[in-house]
Amino acid sequence: MDKDVFVANKTPVLPQSEAVFLEAGISTWRWEAHSGEFQLSDDGIRMLQVRDDELPLSLDTILGQVVNEDVAGFEAAMARLITEPEGKAQEVDFRADLDSGEQRWFRAIGRSYANSEQTVTHAAGVLLDVTAQQSAQQYYDTFFQQPNGMHLLASIEGDIKLANSAWELALGYTPEELIGKNFLELVHEEDRAVTVKEMQNLSKGLKTLYFENRYRHKNGSYRVIAWSAAAADQDSIICAVGRDISKENAAKQGLFQAAAVFKNSGEGILISDEKGLIRDVNAAFSQITGYSRDEAIGQATSLLRSGRHDAEFYKKMWHALKETGTWRGEIWNRRKSGAVFPELLTISKIDGQNSGFVAIFTDITQLKETEEQLQKLAHYDPLTELPNRYLINERLQQSIRRAQRRSERLAVFFLDIDSFKNINDSLGHLAGDKLLAMTANRLRELLRDDDTVGRIGGDEFLMLLEDINSPDVATNIAEKIIGALRKPTILEGRSVSVSASVGISIYPDDGQTAETLMSNADAAMYSAKEQGRNTFRFYSENLTRAAFQNVLIDSALREAKSRNEFRLAFQPQIDIVTNSLLGLEVLLRWHHPTLGTVSPAQFIPQAERTGLIRDIGQWVLEQACLQGNKWLAEGLPFGRLAVNVSAPQFRAEDFVDQVRQVLEYANFPPNRLELELTESVLVQDTEQLIGNMDELRAMGIQFAIDDFGTGYSSLSYLKKMPIDRLKLDKSFVDNISTDDNDRIIAEAVVALGQAMGLEVIAEGIEYEEQARALRDIGCTQFQGFLYGMPMYTSRIEGVLRKEAQRKTAP
Repeated sequence: MDKDVFVANKTPVLPQSEAVFLEAGISTWRWEAHSGEFQLSDDGIRMLQVRDDELPLSLDTILGQVVNEDVAGFEAAMARLITEPEGKAQEVDFRADLDSGEQRWFRAIGRSYANSEQTVTHAAGVLLDVTAQQSAQQYYDTFFQQPNGMHLLASIEGDIKLANSAWELALGYTPEELIGKNFLELVHEEDRAVTVKEMQNLSKGLKTLYFENRYRHKNGSYRVIAWSAAAADQDSIICAVGRDISKENAAKQGLFQAAAVFKNSGEGILISDEKGLIRDVNAAFSQITGYSRDEAIGQATSLLRSGRHDAEFYKKMWHALKETGTWRGEIWNRRKSGAVFPELLTISKIDGQNSGFVAIFTDITQLKETEEQLQKLAHYDPLTELPNRYLINERLQQSIRRAQRRSERLAVFFLDIDSFKNINDSLGHLAGDKLLAMTANRLRELLRDDDTVGRIGGDEFLMLLEDINSPDVATNIAEKIIGALRKPTILEGRSVSVSASVGISIYPDDGQTAETLMSNADAAMYSAKEQGRNTFRFYSENLTRAAFQNVLIDSALREAKSRNEFRLAFQPQIDIVTNSLLGLEVLLRWHHPTLGTVSPAQFIPQAERTGLIRDIGQWVLEQACLQGNKWLAEGLPFGRLAVNVSAPQFRAEDFVDQVRQVLEYANFPPNRLELELTESVLVQDTEQLIGNMDELRAMGIQFAIDDFGTGYSSLSYLKKMPIDRLKLDKSFVDNISTDDNDRIIAEAVVALGQAMGLEVIAEGIEYEEQARALRDIGCTQFQGFLYGMPMYTSRIEGVLRKEAQRKTAP
């Protein structure tokens, strides 16, 4: 058989100025004004699945593939090209229905060219497949703009890259005035040397935990700024946060100068010499520790040690005092009575003639006793007792780190109760509080023990779900949440039902930080509100669409057959030794009026889960046999019809009787039928399956093992089965010309088939290099786009007629 029946003709070579796109792997097109002819590069022909008999192309041929709703836009773009000689580039997006049953989006970009009389001679451009294109929105890191710290990004040399508004509050400079300046210009000249030294430490990878220097205010005065900083990358960018501590320093100096403050302060004050011997204490010291002034003076400060801190703790304290002159922190000391108590302690170095140290401390026993309650108030919502925004943010950060280590996904749910304000306004705030508590309880009951639910304010809840394997899991949980919240509850004696809108973001797809994931889930929630509320949305529109499609498919699939939405497509199988047609694989296609073209990879598993696959499989077998009978009556040669049979369908007790009834009803010869089984069918009840296969084989039906090499069937059972053909899976064909492992596996399958007297057919062949590699290992039966795409009845009949002509030709 002539191979050109299955392979599209080459297009004319484009001019050199346009052919450069071919070298870049971009599909190109050209339209000639004098003839109206369209020319496409080979990539374009494959993308639009143009047939040989459609060449040369015309505008009408192209428009024939464009979806009706997009024709006007396509024609308008062509009109602009024709009426604007040497005009600007035109761009149009359109959908096209392909012979494979798919509907894909394309983008055509081009411009027109004119002669010296300004008459358009031709137009040319590129064609892109943009079906999988996704849009992503970047969110600005709002933390940087918070005014509670002087945030700074600068080069390691000090050139300011970014600064926030807190600089204007502290030093009077707007961020715009600072960008491009070197911050060393603002540092007091006496502090520049130590600042440069600190920058050098940062360039070596060290972090600045605490550092003070003086910065010049816009009005000429100086302010003391305390910094913490780190370099994002060695010798790269400094990330720093500063705080104006000028007032704190002034207060500290005033304390040293005011004896009245020393005597009357409610905080304990101790002054020691450089060796740590106590020089003086105030009345509050004696009241807190139990030691009188006379008992304390002359004693070492170790008099108060509790024994709870090791030598390393005090070593770090004295090191900080020597280096910075100050140490601040919590410490446990011992009273005269022997009781241990916590205190908040600040030690400062005193310079000058009477050098030494001053320690100011506060007894925080009461604070420690209530610390657990304060922690709860700080981290939990008092109404629902759920984690608040701060705590759930911390937990989300921890979960992200775990998910990153384990290469797992997690989901963030942002839930808002619809029309909550109406509850408060109509039934009162107590009813609203009761509703919030009820919502919290229902969410706790729905989620797993490892999941986290928190209230982040008002009627907004945030849920964190770890180890989410697929968006379908998140979809099921979202549906359960929305359904559970719709159940009526009694508020102020009334039965009230509420709904909720839920937004979902997935790590790492929709963000890799806690802030981004929460923000994106929030945005998705507002999208759910805009869609009418009482629903959920993923941050990714594709995931939202997929989630709702899965829900719709279950119900739509039950009516697809009765509504005549199923169609059969046929893909040729070729014997390259004789160049003849061996047979046609029968493939099922589903076109839904609203869902569009539904992929078999999506609806077949759904049909298997719901049990509909048996009824659908029976319909496919029946329609294929009826069509085969019609072709036989018309004298069209098609070889065998290969029909896929699912595991549930084949394992049905009456499957053999069903096949027999179909063959009798369609008056179709059994020897023209081949049933394709996957290896997964053979895993269970193998002996019984072999019995069914033997019975069908006795009728003349042949069998093929589909996707061979990807399952787990036993070779010992394989030799017992009445198998006629093995189908080499596409996964081994894709890279057979470049991957030695794939080539070895393919060669082993071919050798196994030959040894067992079985035919071997390779599927998924798209390129000549693959075909050549398969021929080299002895495979002679091919199926794939290179030899013919899946075609509907009208298209495949043209192929069969050419095959009939070839056979009758002298």
